[in-house]
Amino acid sequence: MKTIILLLLILTGLASCRNAWNQDNEKTFYNACIDDAKTWAATPEQAAAYCNCIIPKIKQKYPDENEAIKQIDSLANDKYLQGCMDSLRRK
Repeated sequence: MKTIILLLLILTGLASCRNAWNQDNEKTFYNACIDDAKTWAATPEQAAAYCNCIIPKIKQKYPDENEAIKQIDSLANDKYLQGCMDSLRRK
């Protein structure tokens, strides 16, 4: 019985660490990022570099993709995420 309880606690812990982002939705989010970045980035490579930087940060800050979508308007002003833009400006 103790083994089963321990196993259930471990599985519950692992499930809570699970990344809640659906792969298809992540790709859609990335494509939308690229489309937006192309409007201000100097090159397509710069747009891709920005999105490759910011998407993992968004996923880290918002493990639940639905929460990220709710916060979409505030992402542009998020100090944590602005590091990606700042790193492109330095290049």
